[in-house]
Amino acid sequence: MQKVIGKQARIVLFIILGFIALGALKLAFGTQAFVLTASFLVIVLVSMGIAKKYYAQAVILTGGISLLIITALFFPDVDMTKASSGSTFLDIFIEIKSVFSDSIARLGLIIMVIAGFSRYMNDIGASAKLVELCIKPLKRINAKYILLGVCYILMQVLALFISSPSGLALLMLTTLFPVLRSIGCSRAAVASVIASGICIDYGPSATGSVLISEITGYDLFSFFVDKQIPIVAILFIVIGISHMIMQAYWDKKEGVNDEQPEENEKTAEIASHIPGYYALLPVVPMIILFTFSSLIEEHLPSFLQLKIDVVSAIILSFFIAFLIDSIRSLDLKKSTEKVMGLFDQMGQSFITVVSILLCAQVLVAGIIKIGFIDILFSFIPNEDHYATMMIILFSLLIFFGSVIMGTATVFNAFAPLSAEVAQGAGISVFKMLVPLHFSASLGRSFSPISGVIIAVSGFIGVTPFEIIKRNCVQLTIAYILMMTLSISIL
Repeated sequence: MQKVIGKQARIVLFIILGFIALGALKLAFGTQAFVLTASFLVIVLVSMGIAKKYYAQAVILTGGISLLIITALFFPDVDMTKASSGSTFLDIFIEIKSVFSDSIARLGLIIMVIAGFSRYMNDIGASAKLVELCIKPLKRINAKYILLGVCYILMQVLALFISSPSGLALLMLTTLFPVLRSIGCSRAAVASVIASGICIDYGPSATGSVLISEITGYDLFSFFVDKQIPIVAILFIVIGISHMIMQAYWDKKEGVNDEQPEENEKTAEIASHIPGYYALLPVVPMIILFTFSSLIEEHLPSFLQLKIDVVSAIILSFFIAFLIDSIRSLDLKKSTEKVMGLFDQMGQSFITVVSILLCAQVLVAGIIKIGFIDILFSFIPNEDHYATMMIILFSLLIFFGSVIMGTATVFNAFAPLSAEVAQGAGISVFKMLVPLHFSASLGRSFSPISGVIIAVSGFIGVTPFEIIKRNCVQLTIAYILMMTLSISIL
């Protein structure tokens, strides 16, 4: 007991001495040195906590609250929130409440509804049916390395409708893997292609796309068409061709190019009893968003020039799918039970994705309130070459953060801050956020602790490092090409 009390006393003393040291720093070196030191200290501690696998949300939220408290103590004239309570200390938590309520009502709801709809499509068999129909034409291609490249591109198309990397990979493992093995593709080659299936997060259903749309105020579907397609269309072709070359190279080098197909492997009959029209159900939200987007509005008659947001489109799509599934099964009880997965996944997405976005918003609020962004801007020249260097630097930080953590949610945590830096430095927000978004997912594909790589390696029986080794060349090419296209096009 005495040891515990002694440890608690040391922690309290450390915190008190820390605030005294910050105060002395402010008096001795001025406001700029104080703000930069305090901000960097909090950011470093948050990064260390995440690297040591502490609960990321708690670490990020604590960092944000710490910065807000420091701001309240040392800069009492700063307005902590729009509607003050009369107490600067209480205003900190009123501001956090405002951040939470705004983010949950807008961005959080979109993410949860998309995740729930994806789960529902999986539970009713629509996702599996879509995959099954898409791979049928592939069976007619006899050249196995060409087929590997084509399959990669197909997976990226399917990623528009199945946004979970692990979910898409598992579907591919039960449907595409036996097809590729039956024509003589090696286990390691198939594992590498499937593991890289969503190496670039994109499309209206991607969390990062939703976040960028919210930050910029740009229509989500228009953002997908205008800002992402010009880049990813080139990337997918290049990566697909690179897969053809590199998988053939590694098979030859490792002596597995003559590996015989295993006839005992069977496909999982996920979609065996699902009608073909179910394959259209995951595509319905895309059809609705495209039909009522600004891209084709002028080509429609006036009575069809309607507006619909992402959440409403997905809820409408869910209702259509629910009616179709209920009528087909003629078992309302069974059909309603499938809806449970939708809400379960919404809750899971709040725990894993939305929560870290909420906490990141608090950290960003602390960084902005203390004045870190304003001081940082004063050191940043606005010339084009400096802007390019900043984009590359931020992208590399996000990339290596994803490699270390094995997840692309690093982008979600730092996107708001990156947008603030871009605006203050006179850089296009799209030019900053789009390469950061792609860097996060590419970094995840290099991580041996990534969920999708672990799932694929465990299922097929190869090591994560073997997958990364086979993919490193094509993904490195993709990263360099992505940065070049993003800086030149956006």
